[in-house]
Amino acid sequence: MNAIKIALLGTAALAAVSVSARADDLSDLKAQIEALNGRISQLEATPSVPAGYQLLSVSKSAAIVVPSLDVDNSYGATATNIGILPTADVPASTNIQWSGYARAALVHYNEKWSASAPVVAAVLPAGGKDLDILARGQVKVVGTTDTAVGEVGALVVLRGNFDGHGDAGVTMPEAWGWWKMTPELTLGAGYTGTLANIGYGYDGSCNCYYTDGAPVGLNPGDTTQMRLSYASGPLSFAIALEDATQGVKAGEPYAAATTVSIAGKELGAAGEIKYAGDAFSAELSAGWWNTGGYQISTVSPYSLPPIDQSSDSYQVGIGAGFNLGDIAKISMAGGMGRLATGSKYWKASILASANLSDSVHAE
Repeated sequence: MNAIKIALLGTAALAAVSVSARADDLSDLKAQIEALNGRISQLEATPSVPAGYQLLSVSKSAAIVVPSLDVDNSYGATATNIGILPTADVPASTNIQWSGYARAALVHYNEKWSASAPVVAAVLPAGGKDLDILARGQVKVVGTTDTAVGEVGALVVLRGNFDGHGDAGVTMPEAWGWWKMTPELTLGAGYTGTLANIGYGYDGSCNCYYTDGAPVGLNPGDTTQMRLSYASGPLSFAIALEDATQGVKAGEPYAAATTVSIAGKELGAAGEIKYAGDAFSAELSAGWWNTGGYQISTVSPYSLPPIDQSSDSYQVGIGAGFNLGDIAKISMAGGMGRLATGSKYWKASILASANLSDSVHAE
């Protein structure tokens, strides 16, 4: 009798355990189904990406540093980045960055011309004092792609300058493409600042709004060019073949009541050596351009002798900068050269800048 009771109790216990196990399996199955439904909803909400790619991300990233080009601090150290990661059968990965700014400045001019030639007064502004509120909007887009033969990329800058009433004309002050053949060697071409520019001193390193064409600037200007650069550690070298054309064609207006006749090959060459350290940096650069053959001739109502630009132009300069931690910086530049008109010059400037707080900067 006791054996029958024990058997019945054992059977009841096994039945209870079986029911409990089936209940636990059912709960786990329901939780898995709910998790799967949530994952499906999440995938349905995810935006689609281009064919052949598996991930498209938009984030804030460190700004792309274009090989051999000077860094423009106006945009800041970061940029909005679109990253596209490929699938296994698409080897290249692409990054597209954009950044920009809008500025305004109260600018006071006090210009005086000391040249005595009467043609100067006819062609150049009369000078004097002026007070303006100037504004600028600028956008920069940079794209890079990794390929089997190295990184390739392109940079495009759009700018609008405003002065008083009216809409601004949009210009493209920079358009550049490059091929990074090795980690050190880069071939670039397009339209950007001449390699002979000194990126130090007032005009070269000032973050202020208006330094274009500054009287103490050591920047011969932007031009189309082909450039080969090498960088390893803190040292970098670059050479460039540059176009010396002055931006006008024969017979076109050059300034008020003038026309231009042109002859010559209109090419030039420039080179630079740079050292970039944490506390000290320096640059030595030079450029020569075959600008001889330009003749600026005045027309009615003026009857003045023509300006004969028969001389080749050149510039040699040096710059240096000192970083005093995160508090202050000192930048110096100096150089000498000759204009296409034959006039020789020398210039020098120094710029001191300080971070007064996280949001206030003085120069």
